[in-house]
Amino acid sequence: MRATPIDPKREGRPVVLVRLQQVAKLRRHYIAQVPRWCQPLIGYFLSFPFVAIALILTLLLKMTLTHFYFPGALMLLTIVLVAFIWGVGPALLSVILSTLALDYFFIPSSEQLSLQSWDGVAQILPFFLIGIIVAIISGQREAARRRALFAEQALKERADELEETNQELKEVNQVKDQFISMASHELKTPITTIRGQAEVTLRRLSRQKELPEELAGVSHALEQIDEQTLRLNALVDDLLDLSSIRAGKMKLRLSNFDLREVCQSAVEEQRLLTGRNIELEQPGTPVMLNVDSERLSQVITNLVNNAVKYSPETSPIKVSMEMQEKTIRLVVQDYGQGISKEQQILIFETFYRTPDAQASKKNGWGLGLAICKDIVERHGGRIWCESRV
Repeated sequence: MRATPIDPKREGRPVVLVRLQQVAKLRRHYIAQVPRWCQPLIGYFLSFPFVAIALILTLLLKMTLTHFYFPGALMLLTIVLVAFIWGVGPALLSVILSTLALDYFFIPSSEQLSLQSWDGVAQILPFFLIGIIVAIISGQREAARRRALFAEQALKERADELEETNQELKEVNQVKDQFISMASHELKTPITTIRGQAEVTLRRLSRQKELPEELAGVSHALEQIDEQTLRLNALVDDLLDLSSIRAGKMKLRLSNFDLREVCQSAVEEQRLLTGRNIELEQPGTPVMLNVDSERLSQVITNLVNNAVKYSPETSPIKVSMEMQEKTIRLVVQDYGQGISKEQQILIFETFYRTPDAQASKKNGWGLGLAICKDIVERHGGRIWCESRV
């Protein structure tokens, strides 16, 4: 595989283009949500009649009231209204129109605008500044609302994308689980057949007192086939259990059992298979539980098998059962090299193996502990790891 060099000057352009397209799309969506009469262009046109109405009402109030001290009050209300509905631009236009109207109609002048003199500027400047401030503050509120709508729409689109991606991943995961289940079922029969034929042939060869030279290595080859098919059969069983767990089809056959008998049987089986020193400590009285004995035996067998696999051959394995107030604690202890705290939680994840386990020559797929965790939790229990490194 050859690496293709990338020009750093061109690397960021597609991202910028996508962002600009997203901003334009959000802006179009925002404009589509705003009614036509709230468009800024309409605000520019309506600023003129709004200021004119405020001016007429102000002149009427001036003629009606003896003392009228705030001629710009209605003008400020007009500015706030325009800014609230149409934004900063139309509001600033309203400020300019209102300032000119007040200067022409309410500030005494000599046949010209008072803005041409310092006295007129001093009288009209406070209203102008207040109008500008009101327009900006009201406009900022509209800008904040617009930014909020942009952010809301962006989050919505992102959520839709994530939902779509999540749905695609679920479909892919379902297809994968179906494939694993079908492949495991299809492999089960030929593996059993191969192993059965190998065992039958081994028994026949064992009955022969002397084997011909051409068959001298056949016995060893058949033993290897029997061992590997046994390993493949265990893997297929784990895959079938995993597919049942993920599909929610694993059902427990609950009945009252003495947990001591389940534990005793699993430990004795492992003693015979491995030849290791496995110590067992149990209470003297029966421990009756409503459990699936086969599944709990599977858990104990898997834990003991792991302890045997990843500990020195001369070290003992200790299995102990302790009765507490309302719970029973079952401990499988070995003297291996230990697992770090970061990995103690991960070892119960599907297909996870520690780096040391991957580097070792020990076979494994990272399925056993994940299946044990599900079985224990289905019984209302909890499984965890304690280790010193």
